Amino acid sequence: LAFVQIIVHLVYFLHMNSSSGQRWNVMAFSYTVLTAAILIIGTLWVMHNVSMNMMSR
Repeated sequence: LAFVQIIVHLVYFLHMNSSSGQRWNVMAFSYTVLTAAILIIGTLWVMHNVSMNMMSR
C-alpha cells in the first residue's frame, strides 16, 4: 500500500512522467533514490559485518 501511495504522489502531485520536459526531474529523482539505496545497503552491510566480528566465539 505504501508503494502505491509513493507512485500516486510522484505521478499526480509531482507530475513525474516520461515526457521530455520532465526528463531532468526523473533523472535527478533516480539519482537520489540510487544514492539513498547505496547508503542504506552499505550501512546494513557494515553493521552486519561488525556484528559478526564482535561476537564472542
